[in-house]
Amino acid sequence: MKGIILLAASAAFATTFTASAGVLKDGSWLASGCGTMPEAPVIDSSSAEAFNQSIGKLNDWQKQIQTYHDCMVKEANADSSAINQAATQEQAKINEAVEKMNEEVTAAKKKVDQRSPSSPSMAPPIGPMPGGAGY
Repeated sequence: MKGIILLAASAAFATTFTASAGVLKDGSWLASGCGTMPEAPVIDSSSAEAFNQSIGKLNDWQKQIQTYHDCMVKEANADSSAINQAATQEQAKINEAVEKMNEEVTAAKKKVDQRSPSSPSMAPPIGPMPGGAGY
């Protein structure tokens, strides 16, 4: 039952973050689900009426740019979280593989030592992966 819950949670998590994933291209990240950044209006100072109309356009633009900004930040945070989780899971797989190999080397060394007690000591197994947890 735990496996099914974990699988369902993983699928939901993956769907959540892939639905709004940004795009990383040539070292630059762009939000993919927020549309294009609204273009700033031109402020017309040719007359008081033109200026007032420009301020109205500026107010509309500020609302649009805030919506775009909020979407972009939400998407960036989701991508960052998804990357962190994926990297942490991959690191756990690596650490498990190293631990398993260390156990196999230790068991094999013990077996060799038991068969020939007069033989020179074998090298100890390698240690944990360098760098520690990292994420």
